[in-house]
Amino acid sequence: MGNIEKKYKGLVAFDLDHTLLDHNTWKITPSAMESIEKLKENGYLVAIASGRDMKNRTSIEYLREVNPHALIHMNGTMVELCDDILMDHRMDKELLERVLEFCEKHEMPIGVHIDDVDYFVCPEKVLYFDKVYFKTDMHRNFDDPKKLLKLPVRSLAYYGERAGGKELQYAFPKLNVMMFSKEYGADVVEAEYSKAEGIKHLCEHFGIGLSDTYAFGDSSNDVEMLEKVHVGIAMGNAVPEAKEAADYITDDIDRDGIKNALVHFGLIS
Repeated sequence: MGNIEKKYKGLVAFDLDHTLLDHNTWKITPSAMESIEKLKENGYLVAIASGRDMKNRTSIEYLREVNPHALIHMNGTMVELCDDILMDHRMDKELLERVLEFCEKHEMPIGVHIDDVDYFVCPEKVLYFDKVYFKTDMHRNFDDPKKLLKLPVRSLAYYGERAGGKELQYAFPKLNVMMFSKEYGADVVEAEYSKAEGIKHLCEHFGIGLSDTYAFGDSSNDVEMLEKVHVGIAMGNAVPEAKEAADYITDDIDRDGIKNALVHFGLIS
């Protein structure tokens, strides 16, 4: 990630999937990349705010491409500056054990990818999710999900429909189950952690005022972030909840939505 030894005019945070990363091409849109470089030149702190672990094998190339000043990943459970960790929260083991037992009983696919190993309940349903959501073979390397009880787990991924996500949320009010933009699959974290909290940590660290914060997103895990920053911007392809939470709705990801909004607010020319 980029150099952080400077003062910034403000902070601009970007979700990755369906915001920077177009799943039709599996590439970050060229106009978004050009706009991010202009933001950096204009003195803004650029952050990726994603539900992903941005340093695993499926995400690291996107992280290197954007080369942000800061990284909020796993929905705010970890915040990093270059290789310095600003905040790192591990999920409560007793809660994690109960979630895994519940999902196994109800045949709900949930787990996490750590160090190139996939620890999931109902792995066959995860493979189905890959075909529906990622439309590709992810070359999964499955192992016993109970091993997660001895590993550093910050967030989980639920791979199922919205009805199952609601059931999980009802059973575990201490969790926040946030559906992906295609209404299939969700990020799962402890309720007090979010991308918005990650942005708060960055603002406090750099002395950036809330009035100088902007965020782009498309999914339900972006809602709190869009509400809490000064200007929340939903992509044209965003879910209804994200659009309702936003201050401004830009164009779709494949219609220069990032660039058009940044120009609209005068952050780039």
